[in-house]
Amino acid sequence: MATPMDHVLDYAHGRASVTAPRQARSTGQRLLEQPAIFDYQDFWQHTLPMLDVIRARYGHLRVDQLGGSYGWSVRNDERHGYNSLAVKTMAEYIDAFRAGAADLPYLRHISVNRCMPALRSYMRHPAAFEPNWVSARWLDRLGGPEIFVGRAGTKFGCLHQDHASVHIGFVQLQGEKEFVLFPPDDGPHLYRWRSRQFPCQQRNSWLTYDDLTDYGRYPLLRRTHPRRLVLRAGQGLLVPADWWHTTLNLTDCVSYSIRIVNGSNIGRVLKQHIKGIGRKIEMRRQGRD
Repeated sequence: MATPMDHVLDYAHGRASVTAPRQARSTGQRLLEQPAIFDYQDFWQHTLPMLDVIRARYGHLRVDQLGGSYGWSVRNDERHGYNSLAVKTMAEYIDAFRAGAADLPYLRHISVNRCMPALRSYMRHPAAFEPNWVSARWLDRLGGPEIFVGRAGTKFGCLHQDHASVHIGFVQLQGEKEFVLFPPDDGPHLYRWRSRQFPCQQRNSWLTYDDLTDYGRYPLLRRTHPRRLVLRAGQGLLVPADWWHTTLNLTDCVSYSIRIVNGSNIGRVLKQHIKGIGRKIEMRRQGRD
């Protein structure tokens, strides 16, 4: 069961205060309201570290062709970074990561199901991530278990919600990762835009990590209620559906994430998909698809 461990730091508009996360209410299946951090040491069941297993089993994979549930793990504008470092394969990337290579781009959204399925047998999800009705491999677009590997100082990118009102579970395997989160009701003040990916929600923001305290350029941020927390190795994090988030790797990091659907959010997930049909039709009429 998820138990809040760290405090959640509310740093809205420079007025920092420490508040304990609200305990999730239990109604057969947990009704999630607030992000919760908990201790979890049992996720990775192999005797070797995950990166060693990846290097031995999947070291031949080209990093510029690794696919994620949402798209490519390596963004088009990052490929020159790998080329200049002579990093072509996953083994070369892991060696460069461990050697502390400067300017090594962040490897995001490595799809376990599509790219490294053998890893699944060594993963044990915490009880806080269960039940999960979309954990099957053929439901990858919804569940999408993924791995993230990044040097200290690398950032995820834009502030966003995960699609279709899924919950998100994170496990930190190495290092410390900072999360900045905004509750769902802050959406109208987060400079959002509509995604072309089904179900075509306004789930992406123009804001990046570096913009989140720039109230001069983005005055609507003064109406928001941001939270900041740090996830450390050996901890898990459960983020409720529709919370906005982005991240910064405070140290060299290896992380895992999975999206979760169960009785607590299935109604919202289905509603977003039904609405997505109408949104997609309208976008095609407007020539934006």
